[in-house]
Amino acid sequence: MLKIAIVDDDFTYLEKLYQHLTQYEKDHDVSIQVTSYSNGFEMISHFKPIYDIIFLDIEMPHLNGMEVAKEIRKSDPHAVIVFITNTAKYAINGYEVQAFDYMMKPIDYTQFAIKFSAAIDVIDRKEEVNILVPVEDGIRNIKASEIIFIEVRNHWLFFITKEDEYKMLGSLREMNDKLRPYHFIMCNKSYLINLKHVVKMNSESVLMSGGHDLKMSRARKKEVQAAFIAYYNQMRW
Repeated sequence: MLKIAIVDDDFTYLEKLYQHLTQYEKDHDVSIQVTSYSNGFEMISHFKPIYDIIFLDIEMPHLNGMEVAKEIRKSDPHAVIVFITNTAKYAINGYEVQAFDYMMKPIDYTQFAIKFSAAIDVIDRKEEVNILVPVEDGIRNIKASEIIFIEVRNHWLFFITKEDEYKMLGSLREMNDKLRPYHFIMCNKSYLINLKHVVKMNSESVLMSGGHDLKMSRARKKEVQAAFIAYYNQMRW
């Protein structure tokens, strides 16, 4: 199911986009869940990094669309943002927030369907999974590919990335089941490693990017080495 947010202070356009999404859902046999916000403050005050695509009006009073987008990017660097605007001059700075595209008002269904399909294609091409982890001021959405490894300590999972470290309660085995399709493997009962970030592997340990040297259990050694060779050969081709 695609999770979509619409932010516009003009109810007419909120309703119009909702109608377009409903029509697209019927035409393309996709499942869409829509949440609407009537202004930027309402969006930010209730924001959680759960949306696939966000349609964001640029010209809103008090807190404009660009300011809202900057707030969104603090906790969600991955959502596809599409600006809605009366004039293209307001959308040219969209690169600052990694906006995908913009749509000019009034929005007809044909224009909408083309750009919405393109946005969905971007999501499909990511072949990525995101993990929601709690942080001091809310929730952080991190890509699995950003994770170097995950360590379990006393029922807490610690997610180690290049930039930071996050933690949440959870099971390493359950996380292994979720992330195995994305080139993760347990090198021992305490560590789940991302093969993408393996620098070197020997008979006893795995050196990860960032200088992390993790012990590899004897029971898992052959499986981990075979998985790394398979991943390396796949990346070569």
